[in-house]
Amino acid sequence: MTTEAPRHPATRRDPVHVAIHSLEGLEADAVEAVLTAAGHTVGEEVEPTVVISLHRRPDAAACREARRLADAESEPWLILVVDQAGVVDVRRAIQAGAHGVVTFDSLDAALVPSIEAVLAGQIAIPYQFGARAAPRLLTVREKQILGLVVMGMTNAAIASQLFLAESTVKSHLSSAFSKLGVSSRSEATTVILDPRSAGLGILTIPSR
Repeated sequence: MTTEAPRHPATRRDPVHVAIHSLEGLEADAVEAVLTAAGHTVGEEVEPTVVISLHRRPDAAACREARRLADAESEPWLILVVDQAGVVDVRRAIQAGAHGVVTFDSLDAALVPSIEAVLAGQIAIPYQFGARAAPRLLTVREKQILGLVVMGMTNAAIASQLFLAESTVKSHLSSAFSKLGVSSRSEATTVILDPRSAGLGILTIPSR
């Protein structure tokens, strides 16, 4: 499945220069073989057009890599190659800034077409995830609580402010973190304060 990417299409360069990041010690030989067979150059010598990042699954580390590359001056296009992925994993990775997700078992058939898709300004994900990988909307209560997190308030203080049990605050935060693809308050704050997110509608905190 391909859907419109949130960023402008890259200028097509032939051959495409690709950098491979194997952050978990995964074997990159198979990925490099597919790329070189398609005529793409691989290596770190020059600034890459596309980065292929290898992960066991699109987890928090993959999301951090996506955000790091999105902040890079060159803004390379990022495709994650993973052992396995669920719909929540894929959603988090795309929200974090990845442009494609390819599984190792579909490498030969899917990697090169996925590169072509992202260079054309599309997001490429395995078809079986379909519309389920679209971002999940935050609830009003989740936005309220995240807004107070950004202000530096503790769970206890938020519970007092919103007349909720602290356990309820924790439950809302857990749900919101999952939707944002983060695992901590600091990561959530970084995402919310990123100017590209426009505050995710959080910084204007709705009244009760």
